[in-house]
Amino acid sequence: MRATPRRGSQRGLALIVAMLIAALAAAVAVSVATAQSQWSTRVLHRRDQVQAQSIALAGIAWARQILEQDAAHAGAIDHLGEPWALPLPPTPVDSGDVEGRIVDAQSMLNVNNLASPAHAAFERGRLSRLFAVHGVPLASLASIVDWVDADDAAQEDGAEDAWYLRQAQPALAANAAATRVDELAYTRGMTATSMRRLAPFVTALPVDTPLNVNTASADVLAASLVNATPESVLALVASRARQPFASVADFRERAGVAIGDEAMYAVASHYFIVTVRARQGDTITRARALIARTGVTAAIVWQTIE
Repeated sequence: MRATPRRGSQRGLALIVAMLIAALAAAVAVSVATAQSQWSTRVLHRRDQVQAQSIALAGIAWARQILEQDAAHAGAIDHLGEPWALPLPPTPVDSGDVEGRIVDAQSMLNVNNLASPAHAAFERGRLSRLFAVHGVPLASLASIVDWVDADDAAQEDGAEDAWYLRQAQPALAANAAATRVDELAYTRGMTATSMRRLAPFVTALPVDTPLNVNTASADVLAASLVNATPESVLALVASRARQPFASVADFRERAGVAIGDEAMYAVASHYFIVTVRARQGDTITRARALIARTGVTAAIVWQTIE
């Protein structure tokens, strides 16, 4: 007996349904496998992230230990020939590596000194010279003064609350010491280019701090010594490498020029900036900290990790 058209269509429909079910099963299997793979990747990434952060924080602890050991055993001066000043090169760890360095924060000019009743004028002078050499507008320095001082009287070319409130994103002047030098990016007239040019030479420390002449760069020393020539500054740096300055008086004598406010110079430091980069697998973590050393104890002032 010949099959009726109705039975043929039923068999065709059943075949189509079976094919759809098979395709659906395959799609579900692929979806489940993909989800499991993504979950596994996320778990592994999170594990690597946690491990990298732990290693970076261990790097900060390593820096504190080195600074404490230096204070206990290395004498009364801090210079670039000491162990703390040697960078930690990329060092293998399980499934990754870690590297870091300690920089003397007092090898740079402290912008918070601009609010010091006793030393603001001297600090402004050497920052002005530094700005001029590196092509940063002096008007930016006036804005920094207004940012870190406690009053609301605007400097010429500076900015206080009235100026910041008129901007597209209204704000207020800090009128307090900067916690980190990155805050200067918010001041009137400060550009990304200017910040990049100043980054190696300026810092923000919580109290008035003198410049450590044993660790300051040639550019910073040149900004401090009004009557020194570039050649004499380089000669001073070379002399320092052979024999670090034992005192401010030693620095003055070897500089051969007037150094100005002697209270704003030192041969030892209390503040250090630590940077650590840690990698686990494909995950990279960077940590940064300001460490204050008092006696033989080193404590974290602030710390960032990303």
